[in-house]
Amino acid sequence: MQYPIPPNEGERLETLRRLNILDGRLPSGLDRICSVAEDLFQIPVVLMVFLEEDHAWIKYGPKPGLSEAPRSLSFCNYTIMHDECFVVNDAAADRRFAAHPYVTADPPLRFYAGSPLVTEPGIRIGSLCLVDHVPRDFTPQQMSLLGGLARVAVDELWLHHLEQVGMTSPIIGSTVGRRCSADATLNFQLEPSLTGPQVRAARGLVNWSVRELAEAAGVAPMTVKRHEARNDSLGVTSESAKAIQLALEKAGVAFVFAPGVKPGVRPR
Repeated sequence: MQYPIPPNEGERLETLRRLNILDGRLPSGLDRICSVAEDLFQIPVVLMVFLEEDHAWIKYGPKPGLSEAPRSLSFCNYTIMHDECFVVNDAAADRRFAAHPYVTADPPLRFYAGSPLVTEPGIRIGSLCLVDHVPRDFTPQQMSLLGGLARVAVDELWLHHLEQVGMTSPIIGSTVGRRCSADATLNFQLEPSLTGPQVRAARGLVNWSVRELAEAAGVAPMTVKRHEARNDSLGVTSESAKAIQLALEKAGVAFVFAPGVKPGVRPR
């Protein structure tokens, strides 16, 4: 089956291989994340999928190890094309997937929701995804929760990588770059990112309408509304979030990120 391929596929594959997880040596924290997802979303199937060149390596819920499947059949190919959740409410009613072998199987895949596993800007090695055998709705709040669990999964992979290169300290921060060479570690993205409440507050600070902000940022008004509706991080790799932040900064807004304090805004 045909599927989309990210423009930075080579870099993405290199990052995945350097993590050394495809041999099944997965951090135990991933088991707990899958268990939490099962309970939180009341979903029968939770998968963690890592996409190699031709294969999808699949972790089924809290079960240990990885299973192998053809990459061409994985819905996660669509998830890794962007930074936000990819949701198919009813695959049987979606022309892209109606004839898919997973959708016509027994039991069928009818609902899919996946959040990309982003290790650094633009690098998405796979996804944390939910599957059901019946159609389902999936709210923006649920998308936010799934994205949060995906970020925790990336943290687990990051710590696993540090252990593999001989670092035992659980402290995450800039010391990593000083204690390990660039060849030894991966550059996981830890910088703070914009939140929905910050966008709303910043727009009020400059007295812009949604349309005015959308025009200044070069995005659709619906994109602004979607970002403002979220109560969590918009993601450091979201191009639309970056464009919105830049437009507001040019209009005189400073975004405030401080430890122990909710992200805020103030005049520059």
